[in-house]
Amino acid sequence: MKETYIKDMEFLIRELHKEWGRSKSERKSVALSLNDAEVLRKKIAGSIEKQQKIIDGDNDIEFKQSIKMSKDNFVMLRIAKKLSKKMKRGGNTFIIDLDNEEYRKYTNLLEPEEGD
Repeated sequence: MKETYIKDMEFLIRELHKEWGRSKSERKSVALSLNDAEVLRKKIAGSIEKQQKIIDGDNDIEFKQSIKMSKDNFVMLRIAKKLSKKMKRGGNTFIIDLDNEEYRKYTNLLEPEEGD
């Protein structure tokens, strides 16, 4: 019984990852300079790394919290993917189209962190 439960949970998590990896319909366009794009990429990488360490670590976090953090990481990965695609084309300014989830996360990433 326990093995079935674990397999079912692993299946559920894989399916959630697939869904979270897809952008919804785009709603907002954001223009970024090359410098702003680089800063955003670094913030995304740092935030994902920090959250993944918490998820994977021996920290005493609840299952619900780990799922929320995992979803958050997937939203940031979608932003990074869109940004990288635009940056590969070259130029000094980039316009990326974000869905509502991505836009909310984008605005959260722009907020100054404690100590800034």
